[in-house]
Amino acid sequence: GQTTTANITPKALTVSGITASNKTYDSTTSATLGTGAVSYGGIVSGDDFAGSYSGVFSDKNVGTGKTVNITSSYSGADVNNYSVTDQSSTTANITAKSLTVSGITASDKTYDGSTSATLTGTAVYSGLVSGDTFNGTYTGAFSDKNVGTGKTVNITSSYSGADVSNYSVTDQSSTTANITAKALSV
Repeated sequence: GQTTTANITPKALTVSGITASNKTYDSTTSATLGTGAVSYGGIVSGDDFAGSYSGVFSDKNVGTGKTVNITSSYSGADVNNYSVTDQSSTTANITAKSLTVSGITASDKTYDGSTSATLTGTAVYSGLVSGDTFNGTYTGAFSDKNVGTGKTVNITSSYSGADVSNYSVTDQSSTTANITAKALSV
């Protein structure tokens, strides 16, 4: 009797069909994966083999068709019978987060023949994620130069900062202030 030995090589198995959900910007790279349509190409029917998956976006910023990197782990009694080719990534979108500006006020002034206005108050950014770099610059102008109470002051806004493109900004377009009559001595 001769004894013959043979090696049994693991069977190739390819994972596919993992998706990622689109999300609104939240300053993290966390991604939610969809595994309802995961496919194990090459698996032998009845084998005990299961996968667990997590995903992260390539970066935190707004974008379309962004790469979501997938980390995989496998379990089951038959896991060692397979040489697995993971699905390494998928794509999804991160959309801009709504941000609303408020809190800007204007000072009353004495008539000076111009529409210039001095803005005061502190801009409040509703929806800004803590730790993000987002700055606003504001200028104001009265709707006209004439004396009046509760006159509209139109606000012009500009924004800067590393995270400005991650937001869809609703500006504070106006506020009100008074222009009082200038004392004239004869």
